[in-house]
Amino acid sequence: MRYLAILDCPVIFSGENSYRMTSIDMCPSAGITAGLISRHVKVVDGRLIAVCIWTSETCCRDFYDSAWYAKASDLWGDQYQLRIEAIDETQAA
Repeated sequence: MRYLAILDCPVIFSGENSYRMTSIDMCPSAGITAGLISRHVKVVDGRLIAVCIWTSETCCRDFYDSAWYAKASDLWGDQYQLRIEAIDETQAA
């Protein structure tokens, strides 16, 4: 079963945090991240929205692990949302 992850977070730049990371650095990369089928990113009103489709829940949860959540908390505080849900492929057909 495939999984959908939607990240909504503020746009930050590398100079704005101790990790020297940008918001896009917190997103998986196509062709590099195991199990990632597709990634679509859009910036609207200073917020980054990333929609990712994964081959399985395991691959999705492996990327969005406890270390990812710790960095997200440091980078964005409570200003982000990550929604992960199964894609019901029988209804999509």
